[in-house]
Amino acid sequence: MSSRVASFVLLLVFVLPWTAILGAIDVFASAHMVRQVEAANWPSVQGTITRSEVEAVRSKGIMYSFKVGYTYSVDGQPYEGSKHRSSSWRTSDPGDAEELVARHPLGTHVPVYYQPGQPSEAMLQPGLGSSDLFLLMVLLPFHLVALWLVAMVAQGFKPEPPLLSTFVREDGSECVTLDAPSPALWMFLAWGNSALVCAVMGGATGAFIAPLPVGVGAWAVVIACGVLAGLWARARRKAGNFDLCLHAQTRSLSLPPFSGRKHRLDVRWRDVQSLRVEPQVRVQNKKQVTRYPLTLGLSTADGEVRQESIADFARQEQAEAMADWLRTHLKAPG
Repeated sequence: MSSRVASFVLLLVFVLPWTAILGAIDVFASAHMVRQVEAANWPSVQGTITRSEVEAVRSKGIMYSFKVGYTYSVDGQPYEGSKHRSSSWRTSDPGDAEELVARHPLGTHVPVYYQPGQPSEAMLQPGLGSSDLFLLMVLLPFHLVALWLVAMVAQGFKPEPPLLSTFVREDGSECVTLDAPSPALWMFLAWGNSALVCAVMGGATGAFIAPLPVGVGAWAVVIACGVLAGLWARARRKAGNFDLCLHAQTRSLSLPPFSGRKHRLDVRWRDVQSLRVEPQVRVQNKKQVTRYPLTLGLSTADGEVRQESIADFARQEQAEAMADWLRTHLKAPG
């Protein structure tokens, strides 16, 4: 299957449904937040709490929510309200709902914010809160996956990159960057994972109903994690941690850490006895996948030949291109 056909299938099967569902959730979340921001400018009157309780609903387990009722008057006209915020949700932990019940005892006088021109539309807590920021935090990993899917589709419609791309470093060595995750990927992973961790910790500690600065602080942590991960990955790549280098002057080959090799390995050209691309069939996600590892045979002091893995390729032509480039310089047999 060509890359363009695969990209088109990915677009139809995954990207469009994923983005459609995510878009619908975004519309709902955006409407809720816009409503909350608008309500911050609504006029207010004093009201009285007439209902404050935790409601439990059985739906694949017990889900809890805060139910509130209050009375208020606008221009002498009495009204009843039941919204704490513009939207509410249920959770499996009753802790947040119980905390809100404790904050709103029966008979308590509270400010009620009502919509100008439609005073029957009212709420108790206008403006953005930590729960809104944590909602965006929960959605962040799903948006990152959507961007990754779009990038994969776009990559399939681009011209095929060269099988081998070499460059010359300042020391005169000719190098190839092996399979190195991009700094952007590290940023995405750090953002997604830190967002999930902060959201889980926020739900467990009651941060969803905490003041807005708590949510702002959580977002600062998430952003910092992504930026630091990207800078770390960029520094490693710039330092050549993933570069295989040929040094013509010293007639040596420098191999980056790979497949159990924790440190860079420098070998003399004359010690290279063989270069082989040997297809291997592996099982990944219950499917057989063929990979093409490139292996170097090195002579040892005791006359034996030790095998060192160089890289692992998904395409045979890429592995062969790397092997041909090395054989040209090392004069090693296949």
